[in-house]
Amino acid sequence: MRIGILGGTFDPIHLGHIAAARAAVDCAELDRVLLIPTGLPPHRRGTVADGTQRVEMCRLAIDEDSRFGVSDVEIRRAEVSYTVDTLKQLKAIHLDDELFLILGWDAARLFARWHKPQEVRRLASIVIVTRPGSGSPDGPALEAAGLGGPGVTVCVRPTPDISGSALRRAIANGESVTDRVPPAVVAYIAKNNLYMDNP
Repeated sequence: MRIGILGGTFDPIHLGHIAAARAAVDCAELDRVLLIPTGLPPHRRGTVADGTQRVEMCRLAIDEDSRFGVSDVEIRRAEVSYTVDTLKQLKAIHLDDELFLILGWDAARLFARWHKPQEVRRLASIVIVTRPGSGSPDGPALEAAGLGGPGVTVCVRPTPDISGSALRRAIANGESVTDRVPPAVVAYIAKNNLYMDNP
């Protein structure tokens, strides 16, 4: 199988994430995409919702779409979550499958600064999904990001311009986010009073 890996804080998961996953399925002819909420991210502060809540929101977001699954592999890990370690863990589980790491171009352009980027590329092919306002990377831009050569697919697709921080602010202010978040996730956020005291 061709399995896509889409990581993120998913705090909360929104329609932009789902659109990126669907675009990657189409561009790279993936059989399945695993959503993987980050555990302890190395370069940013912690999340508002805890790991269990973010995993559950991802499960609610994918509904019954058989192309998508959710993994709590990083949430269960006690130490800092590096992509290379997650891919090693997944490779051990999916021995006969091909892994594809799905990245927005905003994250991919920093790839050369990642922890062990060459090992990441050895473990998985890369699918770059363009983001609103970030343009489409050309050859020199990919080279500068450490993503030149084979094993990289650039997926130019329109996806919604949604910001997690703007979402959290909107929820804290009592605004509707039904245009940006799957209905089941909106209901879960309300039921659990998430983001109401967003700093």
